[in-house]
Amino acid sequence: MTDFSEVAGYATFFAKQIAGKVKGTVEVMHILNTPVDWVKLDREKEKFYPQTLQEISSANVKLHDLVGEFENLGILASSSLVYSYGSEPIFDHVIKAKPDLVVMGSEGRGSKKPFYMGSYAQKMLRNVKIPILIVKDEPIRPEIKKIAFLSTLEKNQKPVLQQVKSFADLMGAQVNLIFINTPYNFYETSESDRRFEEMTDGDSNIFTFLTNAENPENGMMYYAEHYHPDILVLAKSEKTGITKFFTPSLTENLVRAHDFPILSICLE
Repeated sequence: MTDFSEVAGYATFFAKQIAGKVKGTVEVMHILNTPVDWVKLDREKEKFYPQTLQEISSANVKLHDLVGEFENLGILASSSLVYSYGSEPIFDHVIKAKPDLVVMGSEGRGSKKPFYMGSYAQKMLRNVKIPILIVKDEPIRPEIKKIAFLSTLEKNQKPVLQQVKSFADLMGAQVNLIFINTPYNFYETSESDRRFEEMTDGDSNIFTFLTNAENPENGMMYYAEHYHPDILVLAKSEKTGITKFFTPSLTENLVRAHDFPILSICLE
């Protein structure tokens, strides 16, 4: 997904990196809000909305240019311009496209448009089960070389670690498995060692990190400042009912507060 902003350009960098390594295809999607239901509007009435026509023309040119950037790298790409009108959820368009991965930009911490209640990024995190990579700042390296998985070390997260390892192998990247020891979720050393061993099956190519902190956000910030991951992966449990609208997840808190790229994967 792109809105053609600077931060969307950072997201495009990651899309190019990933698609190039995994030999994937890319659909560049732009969602354009329209004052009327543009799909159902009679063709002869379009002239009454000159600003919308101009926006459509501009978006198509930019989409064409972005597709060209991917194709110049040998990546198969296409584009879609989606018209959004009224209360139709933005995330519905993404779900209908059935991608394997969504890559999108979100305004950074210091911007005038922070990650806020009702933002596109939050709506995507809360409503889409597809893996979502949210990018907020310029990449720190020219290639993806370090992928960190923040885990609770519970058994249901092991399949996610296996996905992360397979993804990292394709990217030629290192995997760091992180556990934040907090007062409310504390493991003694013997227990954390046992859980690390069970999660990794003794794979020496997965590097483990245990950080003590008051809360997961503080622990993750410490890790990021010292080890600089290119992507942070979190496995999220799907919330149901009204709770998902009022209770931010750890993933949402990290996206809101920090600028490193975050890949959210739903637990099965």
